[in-house]
Amino acid sequence: MKIIIGVLVALAALILPASPALAQLGISPGSIDLRVPCGEYTLPSVTVRNDSDRAMDFEVELAGYGHDLRGSTEVLEPDTNPLSAAAYITFDPAEFRLEHGESQDIDLTVSIPEGTDGGRYAVVLVVGTPAGDEPIKTVSRLGVLVRLTITVSHLVQQGRILSIGSAPVESGMPIPIEVIYANEGNVHYRVQSSVTIFDAGGDVLDVVRGRLTMVLPGYSRELAADWIPDRELEPGVYDALARVSLEDGTLLAEAEGSLEVGMPYVPPASPVSITLSPASASILQTEDGRFSVSFPQGAVFSQVEISLRGYPLDQLAPPPPGYSLAATAFRVEGLPGLLAKEATVTVKYSPAYLERAESEPARLKLARWDEAEGRWTVLKTRLDREAMAISTTTNRLSIWAVMVAPPASINPALIGGVAAGVIVLGLLVYFLAVRRRTASLK
Repeated sequence: MKIIIGVLVALAALILPASPALAQLGISPGSIDLRVPCGEYTLPSVTVRNDSDRAMDFEVELAGYGHDLRGSTEVLEPDTNPLSAAAYITFDPAEFRLEHGESQDIDLTVSIPEGTDGGRYAVVLVVGTPAGDEPIKTVSRLGVLVRLTITVSHLVQQGRILSIGSAPVESGMPIPIEVIYANEGNVHYRVQSSVTIFDAGGDVLDVVRGRLTMVLPGYSRELAADWIPDRELEPGVYDALARVSLEDGTLLAEAEGSLEVGMPYVPPASPVSITLSPASASILQTEDGRFSVSFPQGAVFSQVEISLRGYPLDQLAPPPPGYSLAATAFRVEGLPGLLAKEATVTVKYSPAYLERAESEPARLKLARWDEAEGRWTVLKTRLDREAMAISTTTNRLSIWAVMVAPPASINPALIGGVAAGVIVLGLLVYFLAVRRRTASLK
């Protein structure tokens, strides 16, 4: 009796190249997306290749085609798509065997009934099983996505926006803007979202555009885009107007929504780079001036490109005991070794940093992640209250974070000792004054 212990799936939109079995099998084309007339029509052939070291038996079948909110392909078994093409497609051959290095073409024909409108969808599945009588076998499933648009038919391209929102907003990271759009037409098409974001006064802060995305009829897609504000955001609710349009700009739907920022938000550092040479001093600085690294002349022995970019807070190692992360982190890279002369790293702080430091800027410290030791080093940090900046010197590049030091501790014993000394000194001064007064009366 045959025992099947594994099922491996590869579809045009969902390839699993890490699987050894699938890496040795091939199928093309990746997908079929055509405009076809009613009646009988010959589709492009599907070619299956066997580059494995054994003979494989294959069977061809049809399944339904759908996708989830993020666009990942869903193979529908049973086929529940009301606009399925499975009933219209025939194929030949239905079964075949391939030795090592052989390939096989599968001929596809579609017959569309007269009066059919819109689009039709299916997956051509090719199921491969190692030939022979081995008791343990692995089944491999490869697929080609079929999207057919029926010409000279009534095509409906319409839909609506179901929701507008954002994942939790985290300071120092891009803000993910999420628009859920439902295709309520009868054919697939590509759409693009644009979200206009307003401040509390109704002024436009930014317009965030997503990439073009294909949506099947009857399905919804998350049209996601990352927003990197060019300024800090105060806590509050920000109004948003979302629009979804076709590739040619035709408006399909619009809706109003909002985004909530729970804590003061600091945008990540904007990427910037310079070419550093030994002969001159240079400053690596972001466009907004919030982050800078000053290199003295002779900091490097040869010309090198140095870059600075934001670093996700959620990818940082935990801070040292008693410390907490402030509002942002960044990475300076381009030199694997040490600098010949120390550079100065400067960060301008803002109300968002001060809120985390409980309005005590002296608690803001610059910390460097030392990869060789696998630990944070909190460096001696200089505070410039007038410029609202903190800085430190370093002989190496790495990941940097602004951290909040624990509050200065109060030593009761030390306070008691100082108080006692003050009292004793006061008494001594008093008795000396009394003695001088008594002597003067005599």
